[in-house]
Amino acid sequence: MEERVVPQRLLELMRERGFHDDEIYAAAADGSLHFLAIDQLLGSSKLRYTAVEIADKVDLELSIVRRLWRALGFRDFRDDEAIFTEVDLDAAYSLKAIISEGNISTSSALQLARVMGSSMARFAEAEIVASSAFKDISDDEVSSDPIALADRFTRYSSSTVPTIPQLLVYTWLRHLHAASTRALIAIDSGAKDVGLRTLAVGFLDLVGFTVISQQLSIDELSHVVGKFEEVSSEVVSRHNGRVVKMIGDEVMFVVESPVEACSIALELAEYYSRDSQISNVRGGLSYGEVLVQDGDYYGSVVNTASRIVNIAAPGTTLATRIVGDMALESGLFTAKALKPRELKDIGVVDLSVIRRVPLNPSDSQK
Repeated sequence: MEERVVPQRLLELMRERGFHDDEIYAAAADGSLHFLAIDQLLGSSKLRYTAVEIADKVDLELSIVRRLWRALGFRDFRDDEAIFTEVDLDAAYSLKAIISEGNISTSSALQLARVMGSSMARFAEAEIVASSAFKDISDDEVSSDPIALADRFTRYSSSTVPTIPQLLVYTWLRHLHAASTRALIAIDSGAKDVGLRTLAVGFLDLVGFTVISQQLSIDELSHVVGKFEEVSSEVVSRHNGRVVKMIGDEVMFVVESPVEACSIALELAEYYSRDSQISNVRGGLSYGEVLVQDGDYYGSVVNTASRIVNIAAPGTTLATRIVGDMALESGLFTAKALKPRELKDIGVVDLSVIRRVPLNPSDSQK
């Protein structure tokens, strides 16, 4: 077996993570060192457990271990497949503690695991695409070599992985604080169920995005999508709202005040009217009681806002009559009533076109 040259720093980092020299050099010789370098995230390959062993150690039913694993979004496993590490064992102990202390039911714990798994999968994917470990591979002739890739990834993970947990915990604590505050405000306002909230819901989408995307290079498309998400998040947060999700060329947000919802929609429309790569955005706004579940929002108010955005003209913001009335009362916006429209699966809805009150009174005649 040919012995490939392994950089000393890579060798030392792999040793620190519990890998033996024979294992490292064997992987270097057969061209799999880059995969071994990734495996080091989970600890030494010499210590692996089966699902049965994890269940026995933690005193959890094997079915619960399997359901947790699936809920987190990982591929399924055979009962005798030794793929689990100390990382997985610690997670199983954490789940057992949460359930045993009675703070949360098994079904609720698994529900949270699904939300967490989906969120972390997206975070990890975004991190890897942006990371120095795999970025600009085509610009480096030697970086596609397994040993070079292993070196790049190990250097990246050794400097980044230790710092990420602190940032994740910080972000979670801040969001937990914000979510708890919103729940208390709802209770103080008379809510009997914090899963039911009265909110303004908005959808904004990029007009003609399919056509635009066909005309752009991959780099240009990445810039447009990234900019849309960046600007949307910035504007929504500035107006005390929250981005619920980005759905391709569409953003969904919620905010307590319908007036703030109008500000968000119009500010984004104004921003993109000046962007040479985007033709325009259009918005749909609704207001009322929504169901909050798994970090998402459901109900007729959400469905109405989603339907409205699909019939809005490019560059305009349509809203339900209640949003229009509140926008008009604020003195910041005009709300031109439209002929009632039949919306699919919703019924007939009174709509208004929302615009800013012009600074120059003569502009209102244009």
